[in-house]
Amino acid sequence: MGLWKKIGIYVLSPLCFASLGFVAHMKLSDFFYPARAPEKSRIIEKMPENEETEASLEAVDQIAQIITADTRFVVRYFDLTDSSRSEAEEALPEQYIGMDREQFLSAMDSYEASPSLADLNQGFLSLDVERFSPEEVIIRKNYESSEKCTEFYLAVENNYVVVYEADKKTKYMSTGIPLNSLSEELIREIINFKYMGSEAELYDFLESYSS
Repeated sequence: MGLWKKIGIYVLSPLCFASLGFVAHMKLSDFFYPARAPEKSRIIEKMPENEETEASLEAVDQIAQIITADTRFVVRYFDLTDSSRSEAEEALPEQYIGMDREQFLSAMDSYEASPSLADLNQGFLSLDVERFSPEEVIIRKNYESSEKCTEFYLAVENNYVVVYEADKKTKYMSTGIPLNSLSEELIREIINFKYMGSEAELYDFLESYSS
């Protein structure tokens, strides 16, 4: 038994040291050369891209970002003269329904270049789009108000009827009404500055004689 024990010690000891050396070598190799070690956690299978799916999602997103009949239309008013502000939710004009952001911005640019007569009378200066979404659209109209004229006179300029303010010097607006489309009596009155007592009377006249 003693002999076999000695033989076992001589045989097993080198094998143990060799195993320990191999393990130590592998550990040191992994430590100093990490790039050589397999990195299973970093191996991620890339799913193939589906161009048709991406195009469909993009189209759905574009359709979703349009104005509908349910979109809230909020107008903010800012008067640069006294920095006063107000806000109102108004009925959404039908021509804006179905527009996306770019189409709506283009429409607002067109409005800014040619605003309504009512806005012009209030001193309209510019317009900004502050929010655009299918749920809510907010625009801001900037004004510079002045003392409102309450008396007007009709006069003649290049054979067309024009409107002057109470001082008979400040031109209020052009009407596009040819002088020769009016009666002789009315022509004489206008040539001599026909007095219009109020803005309501002025617009009643314009509606009656405008083609």
